[in-house]
Amino acid sequence: MKAKKSLGQNFLYDKNIVRKIVESAEVKSGDLVLEIGPGQAPRLGSGQGTLTEALLEAEARVIAVETDEDLIEPLKEKFGDKINLIQGDILAEQTWQQIRRLIGKNKYSVVANIPYNITSPILETLFRAEPKPSRLTLMVQREVADRILAVPPNTSVLSIACQLYSEGKKMMKVSRGSFRPAPKVDSTVIRLDLRSKRLGEVDPEEVLKIVKVGFSSRRKQLHGNLDKAGICTSEKTREILKKLGLGEKARAENLSVEDWVGFWHGLRD
Repeated sequence: MKAKKSLGQNFLYDKNIVRKIVESAEVKSGDLVLEIGPGQAPRLGSGQGTLTEALLEAEARVIAVETDEDLIEPLKEKFGDKINLIQGDILAEQTWQQIRRLIGKNKYSVVANIPYNITSPILETLFRAEPKPSRLTLMVQREVADRILAVPPNTSVLSIACQLYSEGKKMMKVSRGSFRPAPKVDSTVIRLDLRSKRLGEVDPEEVLKIVKVGFSSRRKQLHGNLDKAGICTSEKTREILKKLGLGEKARAENLSVEDWVGFWHGLRD
C-alpha cells in the first residue's frame, strides 16, 4: 500500500525516534493517550518501529483515530483489542463524540505524528476540545515548530494562539530520512503542556479576536489596524502600548503573548 498524498501520509519508521517521542511525552503505565493517525503500523511490518507499538510497550491505554478506511482492518488484525480504534476525522464532532465516551472523566494526553497539511486545524481542535488534554506531544514540520514557539519580533497568530493555551518547547529534531516516503522537509517533535489556569485570567478566544485583527495587515502598525477595525482608537492603542513598555509604532509581531493579555486588560481600563 502506498502513502496517500491527499491525507498527508509519511510514515515514520525509525524505531529510535519513535521511542524518544514516547519518552518526550513522559508516558507512564496506565496513562490514557489519544493517538492521531496510527495507520503507519500495518504498512511497515512488525520489524520496524511504530508509535502505536511504542505506546503499548509503555503500557499506555491507547485511543487511536484513523481517517483512512483502508487501514482499519489491518489495524484491527495487528492490535485487536489492545487499542480502542476509531475510524473518523479528528476534526469532526462525530469523531469527538466517540472519543469523549472513551475518555469519560479520565485525564489524557495526545501523542501523534500529525499530517502536516492540517497542523493548524488539529491544534485548534485540540485546544478547544472538551475535555481538554493535559499535554500534546507532536511531530510537526520544523518551520511550523519554529512558528509555534516564536517570540517577538517573529510572532504570528499561530504562535500567540498556541502560547495562550499552552507552554511549549522543542524536544528533538527529526530528519526527513526517518520517514517513508521521505518528505521534502525536516521535522521537529514539540511538547505543549496545556495551561491549567488561563494566562492573565482571560479567555484565550477573547484575546485572539484582537490578535487576528492586529495581524490582519502585517506591514501596518498595530494602532492603525485596530483603529480601522473599530476595536480601539489609535490614541488609546498608543497609550496602552506605552504602559506595556512598548513603542507606539509597534506592529503585532512585536508583542509577546503576555503583552497581548496585558493589552486586552488595557482595553477595559
